[in-house]
Amino acid sequence: MPDSLVDPARASDAGGIAARRGFRIQDHVAARVALEMLQDPMVMQLECETGDDVVVRRNEAGSVINEYIQVKTTEKDSKWNIAELIARDSGRKGSSVCEKSLLCDKHGDTAWFRLVTTRQVCTKLLPFTLPRAKRSSNTTLAGLVASFSKRYRDIKSASGRTLEDWSRCLLWEVEGDEQSLIARNTNALLKLAGGRGLYPAFHLIDETYQRLVQKTRAMGDEPSSNPDGKVWSRSDCLTWWEEQLRQMREAATAAVKVYQIFDAPRFFSELHTVDDSEINRALYAYDVEYDGQVWRKSELIEHLLDWLPEVALSPRVLASYNHLSARRLPGEALKALDRRGPADMPHLIAALILHAILRHHFGAEPIACRIFFSIAGTMRSTSAHIVPLVTGEEIWLGRSRLVTASNHHAVVSEVLSELRTALTRDVLHEERDIIIQLREPRHLRADNLDGILKSTGKTSDLLKVIRLPILVAYDSTTLQSGFNAVYVNLLQREVEDEYVRIKNQIGDELSGIQVSIFLVPIECATTLARDFEKQLRGQ
Repeated sequence: MPDSLVDPARASDAGGIAARRGFRIQDHVAARVALEMLQDPMVMQLECETGDDVVVRRNEAGSVINEYIQVKTTEKDSKWNIAELIARDSGRKGSSVCEKSLLCDKHGDTAWFRLVTTRQVCTKLLPFTLPRAKRSSNTTLAGLVASFSKRYRDIKSASGRTLEDWSRCLLWEVEGDEQSLIARNTNALLKLAGGRGLYPAFHLIDETYQRLVQKTRAMGDEPSSNPDGKVWSRSDCLTWWEEQLRQMREAATAAVKVYQIFDAPRFFSELHTVDDSEINRALYAYDVEYDGQVWRKSELIEHLLDWLPEVALSPRVLASYNHLSARRLPGEALKALDRRGPADMPHLIAALILHAILRHHFGAEPIACRIFFSIAGTMRSTSAHIVPLVTGEEIWLGRSRLVTASNHHAVVSEVLSELRTALTRDVLHEERDIIIQLREPRHLRADNLDGILKSTGKTSDLLKVIRLPILVAYDSTTLQSGFNAVYVNLLQREVEDEYVRIKNQIGDELSGIQVSIFLVPIECATTLARDFEKQLRGQ
């Protein structure tokens, strides 16, 4: 890396730092140059307030190029013209804009010059705005250079260059106002981030840009006695950028709404619905359907495995996976389940069925992705979802079971008994504490439940927004008989009979609570559990 163009022994900051504190647009120009440096490997370093307002140092074909950049923001309505460019202050030699720019060339090497203004240029100066790579055959520029060769012939830079050399190497950029420059730089940052596969929210890219401007501002404010503080090498700038990318990724994943993306297609078809709102009861029945004359067991298993990560992993883990690594999620989910002890496959299948239905058919978001935990000394299986309704959000505390013909009635009775226990004040407190512990609101859409879910909230308020969904995926007599052209009609009668039976078992103690029965007829619960575990474990 070349040395700084500052000579601490001869440099003076008299008046310069104070002036910079009142005017900051050149910090945005320096920030734009830093963005150029990130993209161009030929740029070796950026300097602020050394040889000029901003200096860019390049290495092209083995030679060093110093580009001296002056930022001009004079308050006039007219366009820049040649007369203004060459006008001397009280006739003083070397005081014109073009002379001051040329005289920055004190350090040998190849010299380029750049003027950045907020006002447009007149027609005669337009050739200076052409990119250097597109100037070779421009006769208008050649005439403009020739005219400057006749100006102030006695003025030469310390490196021996004249105004003819200056005009030949001058690039003029018009940036408009400060806001347009900020917008340009911010868009450049977005493109750079996009090139690294990151598409951050605007506030993140804006915060990153503010840090970039703070960096260039600090460089300009650094006294000349500390030349290292006024220099930013490309390697250091790249290191800075990697850190910004890391922070943006971390911030983006910290707030990503992980449940807003549906990768799994809707699977279950609606079979039958009964609304007994006058007694706080409802039935929702769903069908797995047939493919031809084959019940879709294999497709059901694949669908449930798609939902396993959402059920078994926390939101912060889900947020850390992008589309390239998403295929690892089922394995991570399986590890998470195994860490909690041997998984109860029938319970897991039923929980996944309820989760899939609530997500797709009710737009629910899980509060706590955890299936098995201890409540009041007993291992329970439950789920908690926030369901948005027209009347407001509700918390659905679900119980789900996969039952066989032999244990059907006993399991349903057990679930109903568990519900009664769950609504006691102590157990409800304990369940809410688990929800508070596992809930990560920054990954969820906004809701109005924060006050209710606080540990100091009233259980009476909690009960007002609670609904108890009970899912029973059960061995169906209709499906066990094989495909029938009118099987849907038979299933509808079957689930309605089952709903009436369960509803009558609930009892008056839950009369004030919304209870929704979810029924999913299964061809064979035992076979489904066996094949699901084989598929899950890759056997």
